[in-house]
Amino acid sequence: MDSDKKQHQVEFIPAHKTGYFGEGITVRDAALELGILIDSDCAGIGSCAKCKVEIKKGANAPTPAEQQVLTAQELRKGVRLACQSTIVADSLCAVQTASQLGEQILTDGLFGDVELKPDIRKALVKIPASQLGEKYFDFEKLLECLKHQGITISGYNFQITRDLARVLRANGHTVTVVLEQQRLLAVEPGDTTLILYGVAVDIGTTTVAAKLVDLMSGGVVAVNSAANPQAAHGSDVVSRLQYVIQHPGGLKRFNQLIVKLINGLISNLSDEAGIDREQIYKVVLAGNTVMSHIALNIDPRCLGHKPYTPVFQGPVTLEAQSLEIKIHPGGVVYSIPNLACFVGGDITAVLTILDLDKQSKYQLAIDMGTNGEMVLGSKDRLLCCSSPAGPAWEGACITWGMRATRGAIERVEIGNGGLLFRTIGDCDPTGICGSGLIDIVCGFLRAGAIDKSGRILDPSQLPTGKAQWVKDLIVQKEKKGNDLRIADIGDNNSIFVSQNDIREIQLAKAAIASGVNVLLEEFAIAADEVATVYVAGAFGNHILARDVLDLGLIPDISPEKIKFIGNAALTGAEAILKSRDARERAEQISQKIEYIDIAGQPDFQENFVDAMHFAN
Repeated sequence: MDSDKKQHQVEFIPAHKTGYFGEGITVRDAALELGILIDSDCAGIGSCAKCKVEIKKGANAPTPAEQQVLTAQELRKGVRLACQSTIVADSLCAVQTASQLGEQILTDGLFGDVELKPDIRKALVKIPASQLGEKYFDFEKLLECLKHQGITISGYNFQITRDLARVLRANGHTVTVVLEQQRLLAVEPGDTTLILYGVAVDIGTTTVAAKLVDLMSGGVVAVNSAANPQAAHGSDVVSRLQYVIQHPGGLKRFNQLIVKLINGLISNLSDEAGIDREQIYKVVLAGNTVMSHIALNIDPRCLGHKPYTPVFQGPVTLEAQSLEIKIHPGGVVYSIPNLACFVGGDITAVLTILDLDKQSKYQLAIDMGTNGEMVLGSKDRLLCCSSPAGPAWEGACITWGMRATRGAIERVEIGNGGLLFRTIGDCDPTGICGSGLIDIVCGFLRAGAIDKSGRILDPSQLPTGKAQWVKDLIVQKEKKGNDLRIADIGDNNSIFVSQNDIREIQLAKAAIASGVNVLLEEFAIAADEVATVYVAGAFGNHILARDVLDLGLIPDISPEKIKFIGNAALTGAEAILKSRDARERAEQISQKIEYIDIAGQPDFQENFVDAMHFAN
């Protein structure tokens, strides 16, 4: 709160959250202060029009940016862009959040076989009581008893010594020790050996997902997910880095946002499982390099300019309390090691449950997100790279694009005499999410309405005999290319895909395709020499093998070789939480893998331009 400026009361509905803010703060920033996330793919410059809110009281005059992107009808209703509209009076704002829209976030994925042998474990210890005249120290006696049980301690949480006298005598000198590898985390009165939980977290640029795991049985007892609140300041890692660089306190704000979200997920998981959050002793984090820096409150700004240098690779283990992550007071956080500047612990987690480093034949893994990460290789050599695909897969930067929430067109079938679509929630359409967009592009490619260069053809340019309904869906325009009409929504308005939207998809897919091509060239192999292609990521789980090939995401390969493995970063983090062997494997892979900077390759630009074309 800025006490030097006139204060105004601002209420947000239906969240029913109210605060007092200094005059001139944007509606978006006021919402964030109250923990309300408002989408803003353009990082607040007013171009994406995704941060629409309805100001029912106290609206200021619309800015030029708002007048350009909002209709006259919207402006009359009080619709404003939250990133542009500023607080000038007591206000009442209506905002729809991702949770209210019912966003679909993928939490399932391929899971490899791992032996349940977590680094975090418990042991029951019975300690003889002290006798008068005996040289006896509580802590040293505890260490002595542990040594007799074959447990050597190399470090400990000092708080243990402060509490030990009370804990030892609370249950007749019978205690349970909590260990993480050889570090003593906690000493608990009595026998609590059957209570041991951990949480695996995948910190994605767009979404964050978490699993609560019973480390005694190995079972997943609860799953929870939410949108990454940092997205309000930019939809990709580049815009997040720019925010940190340009805004004093930007890192602190981002760190607080992600820690608050993780704590919220942990609280939800605990409530669902009916346990106390202090029964959780370890959190394993998977995330790209930028996300892992921010989560650990490590300055990532050197990743924002050449030569793109991260501060650390990891792995990192530290006390949860130092990050203000609310689990057991002695609990720890483990961050999976990164691989390179923009190839993070999320792809390390994926590789942990795959066998690329054990196979004699070449295998390819692609994590399709806002930052595309790719690994190619075999037991002889592993090579990774990254390419900024951008947020188009999530529906950002698309005219009618939206996340996978209620009302999003998620599936489209083009053929058999027309266009059919399905929305999330089976309700009236309000936009198009990534999977629906790919269906549209591939469907119109096959129908001949889009050529290989990505151009939406004029109806007269379609082949002779092409069905009239296909031609009727093309909205011919004199400038900026044609549109494809997808659904009518009243008020003489339609949801459509524009020529520029097609270009955004081409840029996203070219980023992936050019990265794959660079890897193939480095190994001097053809695409058909790759035995298996694993496609990871929430978006990748919602597309078809034939779409991958028609888009030209990867060179021509047998569709049977393409395997969709879902949110493998989260399941990889789960494996590392459950298994010491999986954790050691992740660390070994991070050391042996090589990195190639695809943008630094002499033929990269030519490669990227070629990859813009569709394969179909």
